[in-house]
Amino acid sequence: MSARLTPLDASFLHVETPNAHMHVAWAAALTPHGQRPRPTVRALRGAVSGRLALLPRFRQRIAADPLGVADPRWVDDAGFDIRRHVVRMGGAGEVLSAHRFAELCDDVLSKPLPRDHPLWAIHLAPELEDGRVGLLCKLHHAMVDGKSAVEVAMLLFDVDRDALPAEAAEWTPAPEPSQARLTLDALDARVRE
Repeated sequence: MSARLTPLDASFLHVETPNAHMHVAWAAALTPHGQRPRPTVRALRGAVSGRLALLPRFRQRIAADPLGVADPRWVDDAGFDIRRHVVRMGGAGEVLSAHRFAELCDDVLSKPLPRDHPLWAIHLAPELEDGRVGLLCKLHHAMVDGKSAVEVAMLLFDVDRDALPAEAAEWTPAPEPSQARLTLDALDARVRE
């Protein structure tokens, strides 16, 4: 069975409200590499997919036991789809002003991450009016803290300008535990405390 959230990480789920979301995020306007094609959502999906083997939590979702007697577990998301997590900001072909990029960032940050899928998202604005690329990365605090969010960014994006893109590794999710299994495991964890 997969790992249980730590009490601290689980607390970030418990204290979240419709108006107080427990995600950490960063936004940036980046200058694209002069000798490479302009970043696209498709290319970003490929780059992120190539590194997911290094970040197994990014393909896992929260699974709580039906009785709520123990902290939730991380389980593989059998329906994981990179297209749900790496998305375009703005309409197709839309060049965003700095003001519009900020508005879209505010909109993304004003919504909680859905709990039925892995708790992260990357939004790409392929072209800003000044020629840069807009990027917003949002991760739930149950997955990362501020320091590890920076480490995740360094893992997902190349620091070395000559780095080659990683190839996506084959991945088969572990079978999802049944509600009965989650309940029994939670009761067992409670008895052992």
